[in-house]
Amino acid sequence: MSRDSRPPRRSGGSNWKAIAAIAGGVLLLWFIIANAQQVEVTWWVTDTSTSLIVVILVSALLGAGITYVFTRLRSRDDARRDDDDEEMRR
Repeated sequence: MSRDSRPPRRSGGSNWKAIAAIAGGVLLLWFIIANAQQVEVTWWVTDTSTSLIVVILVSALLGAGITYVFTRLRSRDDARRDDDDEEMRR
């Protein structure tokens, strides 16, 4: 379906994105409060004591960062392959 043939957006009604953001914020706050206890974290060389939510957030950020890097690398490789395929067709 082309962009011009789409029906116009409705104005008014409920703003589901705002409702989803508020619900997500409430769930995040509950998650933080539920995981406020201190935990012992063992590193290669030393042990530290920190809040469990810090451990979870650091792990999530590292996972998101690694996912972002590999996604960018893959999309760049796909773009190069598409360019190479296009040049071979000429």
